[in-house]
Amino acid sequence: MSLQVDKNLLDALIDTETLYQEAPCGYVSLLPDGTIIKLNNTLLTWLNYTTKSLLYKKKFSDLLSKGGKVHFEMFFKPMITVRGHIKELSYEILKKDGSVLPVLLSAKAMKDALGSVMAINMAVYDITDRKSYEVELLKAKKTAEDEKRTFQFLADLIPEMIWTANADGDIDYVNQRFVQYFNLPERNFNLSSVASRIFKEDRKKFLNAWRESIRAGTDLHIEIRLDNYQGNSEWHLIKAVPYINQDGLVTKWFGSCISTEEHIMALKAKDDFISIASHELKTPITSLKGTLQLMDKIKNNHPDPLLHKMIDRANRNVNKTISLIDDLLNVSRINEGQLYLNKKRSVIFDLINDCCSHIKYETGYDILIEGDSSIEADIDEGRIEQVIINFINNAIKYAPESKLIEVGYEKNGQHVKIEVTDKGPGISPEKLFHLFERYYQVKNNSSGNAGLGLGLYICAEIIKKHNGKIGVKSELGKGSTFWFTLPANM
Repeated sequence: MSLQVDKNLLDALIDTETLYQEAPCGYVSLLPDGTIIKLNNTLLTWLNYTTKSLLYKKKFSDLLSKGGKVHFEMFFKPMITVRGHIKELSYEILKKDGSVLPVLLSAKAMKDALGSVMAINMAVYDITDRKSYEVELLKAKKTAEDEKRTFQFLADLIPEMIWTANADGDIDYVNQRFVQYFNLPERNFNLSSVASRIFKEDRKKFLNAWRESIRAGTDLHIEIRLDNYQGNSEWHLIKAVPYINQDGLVTKWFGSCISTEEHIMALKAKDDFISIASHELKTPITSLKGTLQLMDKIKNNHPDPLLHKMIDRANRNVNKTISLIDDLLNVSRINEGQLYLNKKRSVIFDLINDCCSHIKYETGYDILIEGDSSIEADIDEGRIEQVIINFINNAIKYAPESKLIEVGYEKNGQHVKIEVTDKGPGISPEKLFHLFERYYQVKNNSSGNAGLGLGLYICAEIIKKHNGKIGVKSELGKGSTFWFTLPANM
C-alpha cells in the first residue's frame, strides 16, 4: 500500500505538461516542411508571440533572419533528414518587435518505419548573455592586440635589446634591436639558438643563473659577453623580471640586454692604471713607513710636543694610505684571479673578539658579541677579519650616532652566519643593490671622505672565495645589518 502511495505522490509531483511549458529553454515542433505545430510558453515569452499567431500559420524559417533562412533551408533540413539529429547550431530568431534573439538549436527528427521524417522536435537555448560575453571577449582581445602592437612598436624604438619568455623560460618575443644585433633571419627561435650567441666561457654561468631564476621565480641580473653577428664579443647586463598573476604564479618573463662594453672597458683601463700606480707607490710608502717608525722610537727623546703630534699624525696618514694601497692591490689580485686563501680551522668567537678588541679601544664604541663560543669553520682568518673589520668600520663611519654595534653569529644547517648591526640612519632601498659593486660609494654627509668604494667589493670577493654568501638588509631610520655566511665544519 505504501508503494502505491509513493507512486501517486510522484505522479502528482511530475507534471510533464508544466515541465514542458515552463522549461528554462524553448521547445518547438515542426512538420517536415518547417511549419510550427507546437511550442512552449518559454519560447512564446521570449519572442512575445501568442500561440494562435504561430501554430500552423508560420514556418520556423519565417522567424529567422535572412541569412538564417537560407542556412535553415540549405543546411538544416537536408542534415536532419539524413542524420536525424543536429546539435547546437547558432541562429538569430526575430522577436515580434523585430529585435534579435541569439539562440542555439538542437534538434531530433521523428521518423516512420520507412525512415521518412514525420516531425522535428527542437530545443532552443537563449545565448544572449553568451553573445555579450563573446563581444566583450572580442573587445578585450582587440585591446590586448592593440596593446601588444604598441608594446612592440615602443620596444623596437628602444636602443637596448628587449625580449620576453613564457613561464618555462622559452623566449617568445624579441625586439628589432635584438634581431639586428644577432642578424637573425626571423624572430621565432628557441633558447638554444640564443645560447649559442653567448660567449663560450659565460654560457654555463648564464644558463645556470637563468634556470635558478625560473625555478625560484626571482629576478635575473647577470653580466655576460654576447657575440654579435660579426663574431665580436661585447659585455652586456642581462636582466629579467617575472610577471606574477593573482594566483601567485609566474606567467611571463620580461627581459633586457643592455650593453656595458664601454663601462667595462673604462673599468679595465681604470684597474690597469690603479694596478700600476699602486705597485709603484708601494715601495716609497713602505720606505716612508720605516722612516716614521724610526722617528716614532726617538720622539720621546725630543721635548717638543708639537713634534710628537706631527709624527703621530704622519703615522696615521701613512697607515690610511697603506690601507688604500692594499685595497687597490687586492682588487688587482681579484681581477687577475690571484686572491688566494690560507684556510685553517678557527673558532669564530675568538676571531671576532680579536677583531673587535682594538676597535673598541681606539674608538670608544661598545661592540656586543653574541653567539655560541663552540662554533668553528675552515677559513682564512686574515681575510675574514678584513671583512668583519670593514663592516664595523662602515657602521662607525655611516652611523656615528649609533654607539652600540652588535656582532652576532650562529650556525644554521651547514653554514655559519655572521651579522654586524648598527642603529644608524639606514640605507635607502635603491642603493642596497649596488653596495657590493666595484667603486660604488654611498654618499653620507657625516662620513667625510667616502674612500675608493672598494671595501665592500673586496669583502664580497673574499666571501665568494670561501663559497659563502654576502648581503645587507636596512630600514631607513632604524639601522642596517651587513651579513655573510661561511660553510661550517660538520
